[in-house]
Amino acid sequence: MRRVNPLYLLAAALAVATIVFAFATVGAAPTSSARTGSVFDDGPGGAAALRRYLGAMGARTTTLEGDRFAPDASTASVLFILGATEAMTPADAQNVKKFVSAGGTAVVATDVGIFERPLLDAFDVRINGFASPGTHPLFGPVFADPPARSLSVDRVGSLSLGPKALALATDGRTTIAAAVREGRGTFYVVASLGPFLAAGLGQADNARVALALAHDAVSSGGGVAFDEYHHGFHPSTDVLVLLQSTWPGRALVFASLAGFLYLVLSGRRLGPPVPLEVRPARSSLEFIRGFAGLVRRSGHGEIARRRLRRDLRGGLARALGLDPAMPFDRVLATLGAADRERAAEARSVDDALGRRLREDQLLRTVGQIERLVGTR
Repeated sequence: MRRVNPLYLLAAALAVATIVFAFATVGAAPTSSARTGSVFDDGPGGAAALRRYLGAMGARTTTLEGDRFAPDASTASVLFILGATEAMTPADAQNVKKFVSAGGTAVVATDVGIFERPLLDAFDVRINGFASPGTHPLFGPVFADPPARSLSVDRVGSLSLGPKALALATDGRTTIAAAVREGRGTFYVVASLGPFLAAGLGQADNARVALALAHDAVSSGGGVAFDEYHHGFHPSTDVLVLLQSTWPGRALVFASLAGFLYLVLSGRRLGPPVPLEVRPARSSLEFIRGFAGLVRRSGHGEIARRRLRRDLRGGLARALGLDPAMPFDRVLATLGAADRERAAEARSVDDALGRRLREDQLLRTVGQIERLVGTR
């Protein structure tokens, strides 16, 4: 039975995990306990409950998202900017100011006003500290219909107002809500996001406050727009966002990860192949010279002499058809019967190999052995 490659099992496990994650996340409503202020958040920190409430009261609700932030007073008479999570630019602030000047109502709710600073500066309003949480009284004709007498806040900032601003609520020491008249419209700022979230909408008169601020849209059946552009609902130029937030991007990440793991676990190296280093074959002379060099450096010349002596005796015996293990005297006797001079030279070479020789003598002996063994 053929064994299954472990890499195939790993790839299958990753694929199954991806599919399970996809089914677990697709279609799930974004809920969170954090204070997002988004109408797409059904959790206690979202504004989905406020949107449903205003819709039930007769207002037509919509969201601002897409390529650019451009509120239009002809399509929506009220704009809610609740807890922006992305910084507003001076151009965004001017677009809101144009919206208000054209007769629209803009409502900004924020705890600290960091991301909304350019917008607050455009209407000469600033958050310069913290106020006391709790339930605080309201005043002003804007809260007459429907009647709202108190505002409950859990976190609240302290407002610094310009000469055109009118205070609508205080904690007894500092302003926490104000209105600024601009052109034919009004800009409202509440230094707390809590009254407009699902967790705080039902406390004190918070729901009536939100309804009073959206009175123009509710009474006329107009539109109420919620700013989701500054909650990140717009195209992004960041490649990482595309990889994390879209399924084609996630598929690309998965394929890249699977390919990388395959290369690592299979031992395949990255990059172009390294060419093989072709070396010429060594000749027998090189091996002989190398062996001679090793013998010379070791100082044990008897190793070479013993090897040459064995080659001489074995070669002569084989040349005469005798056993190489036969005593050398008998080999010489057999050789002398046919060629006395050759036998005498063989004995002389054998005797020479029995004692220490200089290197030149050893080389001459090698030549003699080749001639004696090769001659028949």
